[in-house]
Amino acid sequence: MKYNLKPDERATLELRGLYEKYGYKKYKIGKFEEYSLYASNRDFLAGDKVLTFTDLDGRLLAMKPDVTLSVINNTRATKDQSEKLYYIENVYRENKENHSFKEISQMGLEYMGNIDMCSILEVLNLALKSLKLIDPDFLMEISYMHYTMHFLEALNLNETQYLDILNNIRQKNSAGVAQAARRAGLDDKTVEALCELPFLYGDMTSVIKRARKLAVNDEMNKDLDIFEEYCKALKKLGYAKNIQADLSMVNDIDYYNGFIFKGYIRSLPGCVLSGGQYDKAMKIFGKEAGAIGFAIYLDELLKGNIEPSRYDVDAVLVYSKEDDPIAVIKAVKALQKEGMSVRSEINIPDGLRFKYKYSIIEGQPVKEEI
Repeated sequence: MKYNLKPDERATLELRGLYEKYGYKKYKIGKFEEYSLYASNRDFLAGDKVLTFTDLDGRLLAMKPDVTLSVINNTRATKDQSEKLYYIENVYRENKENHSFKEISQMGLEYMGNIDMCSILEVLNLALKSLKLIDPDFLMEISYMHYTMHFLEALNLNETQYLDILNNIRQKNSAGVAQAARRAGLDDKTVEALCELPFLYGDMTSVIKRARKLAVNDEMNKDLDIFEEYCKALKKLGYAKNIQADLSMVNDIDYYNGFIFKGYIRSLPGCVLSGGQYDKAMKIFGKEAGAIGFAIYLDELLKGNIEPSRYDVDAVLVYSKEDDPIAVIKAVKALQKEGMSVRSEINIPDGLRFKYKYSIIEGQPVKEEI
């Protein structure tokens, strides 16, 4: 039987099967969390607005704007015992277009525990497989945050100067980087090197080669060694044409570390997948474990050109009060065995779209001319 599934519905079904093949278990949380969880970790959130209400017992609760924080807060993962979870949840965030809150459908995967090369590659591989299931024409951007962080740390900047330059790098604003660097009193050679950082994106091999020339210390070269090792591994897994390096991508440095990545589909306008390592966030919550994961924005999958279905159902079976109910059920089942979706009705509802019409004669479904 063929089902007229929307892109987000089809993706959800296929991705559940994929994740469970790798031993990930479905994780379910409530819609509400203590507001304090989000109030004390606002930098981790995509926006600074949280929808709150007072519970009957007087506690201030929030409609969850994020799933990962709840997972971190409740996980029992340690360096010796890992947890592999996936979730399908709705989150509630500010809609900046009309200054209201919106409900966002999201699916994600989290690996928490002893994070090593195998676990990181597994999650990167599953992110790439997820994109491929959604649409074979996909691209994933990948970064290793430590490279840029070690560059800026070597410059002995104060916090304001550090964040000023970093924010301009994130925005790929080379002119802004130059202005911020000069305000910090850096020399021309350093300013020139910093201005190259926003342009460190493209083919993995080419980006690493250009990044080597900008490295100012051993730490940055070690970062590139690690990044290159993973890039080679992903190429061996068959993703050479689907990955682009972008070392200018840097998430919040208080919560994230190591690898971060974003996924795109050619037919859709925005980012459909986002993920990375968040060992630092685990540490903030007192968790002695590392973590890496990603989220898929299911609502984004509905922004493409969806071909509308011509019919609500393949066939409608019209019966009367005199017909034997068992015969009606058997007639529906017989038509379903032929691969059709079937709706049984005494009276056909106004506006119902269907291909075929059947009635019951002597207990059997008989096709009628429409």
